[in-house]
Amino acid sequence: MDTSYFERLPESIQKLVVDGLDAEVQAGLEKLDEAKKSGSLAVEQQTAIEGDIRRAAELRNRFAPA
Repeated sequence: MDTSYFERLPESIQKLVVDGLDAEVQAGLEKLDEAKKSGSLAVEQQTAIEGDIRRAAELRNRFAPA
């Protein structure tokens, strides 16, 4: 993925995007953990949440590798 457009954004906007992706990953992990503990997730729901977490993490790593 070409990230040159992202790199041209002001640093404050880049930070906002990366922080938002970090927050999305963290919230997804917390939701998944809570749902697993309570047993309230169907397999399809768990798969969807895991996919969302994976996509957000991949985007985050493209824009700001650790």
